[in-house]
Amino acid sequence: MTKTYPIEFSKEEDIIYIGLDVADFDRAKKFYREIFNFEITFDAGKDIGWCELELPVKGIKLGLSSNDNKKIKQGSTTMGINVEDIEKTKKYLESKEVYTTDIRDLPDLVSLFDMKDSEGNLIQILGKPRITSKK
Repeated sequence: MTKTYPIEFSKEEDIIYIGLDVADFDRAKKFYREIFNFEITFDAGKDIGWCELELPVKGIKLGLSSNDNKKIKQGSTTMGINVEDIEKTKKYLESKEVYTTDIRDLPDLVSLFDMKDSEGNLIQILGKPRITSKK
């Protein structure tokens, strides 16, 4: 059975954007390029204050929106990134001096931790559960 949606989504373009407000446009672009190796596919520049980065999933882009160096309100947007090896990912981020929380385990569901980007936006890193019940 094919799932139907109330909106006909584009078949030609990326259909989902995750938009994050950033206080320092250049710093945020550098963070996502250097930490995650996301490629900038569109950059309107500082005057417009918008750029788009390619994510590893087709059809989804990350948009960074300049907030004119104003304080960013925390908690309005959370991006989640699924990874193959949560412990290896945490070590990598820490090696780049990125803030991370301890890994939390929800047995049989998920293992996850939080990190923050250069602008203080919360990002959840999710992996397969490290703790599983014996069945």
